[in-house]
Amino acid sequence: MNHLLLLILLGFALFYWVYFCRGRKGRPVDWQSLPTREQYLALHPEARGEDGIACHHCGHLGLQAQGRVHLADFRHQYACPRCHRVLFRSQ
Repeated sequence: MNHLLLLILLGFALFYWVYFCRGRKGRPVDWQSLPTREQYLALHPEARGEDGIACHHCGHLGLQAQGRVHLADFRHQYACPRCHRVLFRSQ
């Protein structure tokens, strides 16, 4: 019984660490250092396409909006799913 309770608590602790503490792959330390959408497009005008905004590293069009800390966060960062680079932020 005690081993089962300990196993369940360790499972919840691992879930908490992975989901809330560890964050997303490629996430920069300082969210404010990311350019805004307008700044990103001014820095990389070739990223503006007819179908949307493209990654300036690999040219992929399907960017993913990710919550900064968790999925429901109002601060979003946009990352390329192909090269996993975080490109810009929005609120």
